[in-house]
Amino acid sequence: MKFSEDIPLTTLLETAPECEEILMKYGLQKIKEDGVYEIVVPRLTLRGFITLMNLKEKERDELVSKLEEIYNKKLSGG
Repeated sequence: MKFSEDIPLTTLLETAPECEEILMKYGLQKIKEDGVYEIVVPRLTLRGFITLMNLKEKERDELVSKLEEIYNKKLSGG
């Protein structure tokens, strides 16, 4: 699957598990602490996560750039 903001978080994390560490810094930690990880994450796309976490444009751009780099490296076998 090509990387875009419409990628399901579960697909992103299955393909590139190290993306979880980056997502933690942008709000995934709060979802885990609230005990709703198993409920929320399977229903979210990256775009949905960004909206849910109310990320500013700069944060969004940083997050997407970091995740895309990791995801594309995984897909290309890197």
